[in-house]
Amino acid sequence: MLNTTLNIGQTALQNAQVGVNNASNNIANADTEGYQKTEVVQETSSSITSYGLTVGTGADATAIIASFNEFVEAQYLDASADLAMQNAAIEYLTQLDSLLNQDEDEGISVALNEYLDAWNELVTDPDSLSAREALLGETESLVYALNSTMDTLENTVDAIDDEIQTEVDEANQIIDDIAALNVSIAANPDDTQAISERNQLIRDLDEIIGVDTIYQSNGQVTILTEEGNSLVDGSETHHLAYSDARTTESLVRDSTYTGEIAYSGTSGDELLIEFVSNGPDGTAQFKVSTDGGQTWLEDDGNTMLYTADDEDNSVEINGVEVWFEDSGGDHAEGDRYTIVPKSGLYWESGDGDLVNITPMTDDSGDAVSGRVCSGSLAGLFTTRDDVVMETMDSLDDFAEALIWETNVEHSQGAGLEHHTGLTASYSVDDSSAMLSNAGLNYGDNIQSGSLELVTYDSDDEVATTAVIAIDPATDSLDDIVADINTAFGGELTASVNSDGQLILSAGTDMEFEIAGDSSNLLAALGVNTYYTGTDASSIAVDSYVANDTSHINTGVLGDDYTMASGSNEVATAMYNLSSETITVGNSETTLSSSLSALVSAVGSAASSAELKQTYAATSAEYLYDQQASTSEVNVDEELVSLTKYQQAYQAAAEIITVSREMMQTVLDMV
Repeated sequence: MLNTTLNIGQTALQNAQVGVNNASNNIANADTEGYQKTEVVQETSSSITSYGLTVGTGADATAIIASFNEFVEAQYLDASADLAMQNAAIEYLTQLDSLLNQDEDEGISVALNEYLDAWNELVTDPDSLSAREALLGETESLVYALNSTMDTLENTVDAIDDEIQTEVDEANQIIDDIAALNVSIAANPDDTQAISERNQLIRDLDEIIGVDTIYQSNGQVTILTEEGNSLVDGSETHHLAYSDARTTESLVRDSTYTGEIAYSGTSGDELLIEFVSNGPDGTAQFKVSTDGGQTWLEDDGNTMLYTADDEDNSVEINGVEVWFEDSGGDHAEGDRYTIVPKSGLYWESGDGDLVNITPMTDDSGDAVSGRVCSGSLAGLFTTRDDVVMETMDSLDDFAEALIWETNVEHSQGAGLEHHTGLTASYSVDDSSAMLSNAGLNYGDNIQSGSLELVTYDSDDEVATTAVIAIDPATDSLDDIVADINTAFGGELTASVNSDGQLILSAGTDMEFEIAGDSSNLLAALGVNTYYTGTDASSIAVDSYVANDTSHINTGVLGDDYTMASGSNEVATAMYNLSSETITVGNSETTLSSSLSALVSAVGSAASSAELKQTYAATSAEYLYDQQASTSEVNVDEELVSLTKYQQAYQAAAEIITVSREMMQTVLDMV
C-alpha cells in the first residue's frame, strides 16, 4: 500500500508539472495569431484490491488537446471568405468611384459640358478666332480627361492582375504547407502546435479562395474549394494557376469539323459558343452565352444567332471579333467553344489539365455555380471583370461615339480657308477590298450615297464640281481614287499612300472643299475630320485642325459652293450633341446620359460592396468571437489554472513526503 501511495504521489507530481507547463505555454502564446489554447486530459488509473478493499491508484495525464469547435470554424470560414471578397473589391471600387465621381470643377462630365459650350460660342460667332482657340483648348482638356482616365483604369487592371498573381502564388504555398503539416500530424496526432499552425493556414487560404474542410480520423484534413475542387487531400495537393487568355473546345461525337476558332480583342466576359445547326463555315449558326450557358444573348427577346465564317466575315460579340480558320468538315449541333479573352483562374486537375474556375456572375450579378465565388480572389476578379473592364468598355463606347458623331458633321463642313491637301487619319488594310471589308474601324457606318467635291482657281472662283457615287458593298478605295482623278483631271488628285491612307491634293494654284458626303466615307476614312483615334486611349485632335484653327469647320457650303460669313450649321450640330439621342455602344442615349450612367454604375457597385462588407464583417466577428471563446487564451483563466496546478504540485510533493516518512517508520520497526 505504501508503494501505491508513493506512486500516486509521483504521478500526481508529474501531472502537476504537465499542467504548469501547459498553462505557462498558453500564457506565452496569448498574443500568437492562430494559436489554440490547449488543455491537459487526465484519466483515472486502474484500481486495485487490497485487504478486501478497492483502492484507487491515482490519475494519469493521457493527452494534451487543442480547444477547437469544428462546426463553428466551418461557419467562420464561410463568413471570413465573404468578408475577404468584399475587402478586396472595395479597395479598388472606392478608388474608381473617386476617379469618376469628381466635383463640379473637374472631371470628364465637366470637360464635356465646357467642350459643348465652346461649340455654342461658335454658333454665335463662327468666324471668331478667339472662340476657335477656346474650343481647341476645351477639346484638349476633354481629350486629356479621357486619355488619363483610361490610363488610370488600365493601371488599375494591371495592379489587380499583379495582386491576383501574388495571391495565387501565396495560396499554392499554403496548400503545400498544409499538406506537409497533414503528414506531420498523422505521424504525431498529439502535436497541438502543428494542429494550431495548420488551422491558421486554413484560415489564411480561406481568405484567398474560400474553402470547405473535412477532418479525417487520422488527424489529417481535406481542403476543398467551396465549389468542390480538391486542394489538399492528405499529402496530395492540387495547385491553382493564373493563366493568360485561352480558348477551349468540346465537340460532339458527330462533329467532323477540323478547323479552329480564333478571336481578337479583350473583354471582361467569357464567351460560350454553342452551335444550333449543322454545316460548314458560312452556313452553320451558333448562339452565345456570357454566364456559362445559364442564359443566351438576345435581341428583342429572341436568341441571337451568328453564322460561323472566316476572318473576312468575322462577327463582333461584346467587343471581341470571332471567326473560324483552317476550316474543314462540318460543325454539328451541340459543338461548344469557350473563349476566355482575359487572364483567368484555373484549378490543376490530377492529369495536369487546367479547369476554369474564374469567378463569373450572371446578368443579375449572382455568382455562377462551379466558379470561385468567395475569398479575395473572387473579389479581385469580379471587380476587374464586372466593374473596371466594363467601365473601360463604356468609356471607349463614349469616346467612339463622340469621335464618330463629331467627325460625321465636321467632314462635310468648311472652315475659314480652303484646302490644298488632306490626308486621312485612318488606314485601310487593303485599298482594293470593298469598303465594307477594308479594315476600317468605322467601316460599318459607310452607306450608299455620294461624295461631292469642288475645286477653286487662284481667283477663288469655282472651277470644277463632281459627285462621286459610293456603294461600300461594290466600291473599293482604289475605285474612289480613280473616280476622283477622272472627275477632276489634275485639279484635284487622289491617291493611297503606303500606310493605306487616302490623300487628296489640289493641283497648282488650286484649292478645294468638301461640298457634302451622304455616304459617311470621309468620316470613316478620317478626312476633313476633327478627331483622330477610335477610343478613349487614342482619341486626339486632328493635327490639321490643331495646327490651324481656321480649319475648324463651323458651317457648310451654300448652293453656290461658297460659305457665307456667319455660317454655323456644323457648330450648331456639334452643340446639339448635348441633347441629341445617338448610339453609344448598344444604347440609344445622349453623350451626357452615357457618362452619367457610367459614373452611376461604379458608384452603385461601391455602395453595394460597402453594405456587403458591413454585413460580412458583423457575421465574421460574431463567429470569430464564438470560436475565440473556445480556443483563444484567456490569461486570467490560465493564471487560475497555473495556481491550481501549483497547489496540486505542492500537495503531490506532500504525498511523497508522507509516504517516505511512513516507509521509514516501518523500516525502523524491523
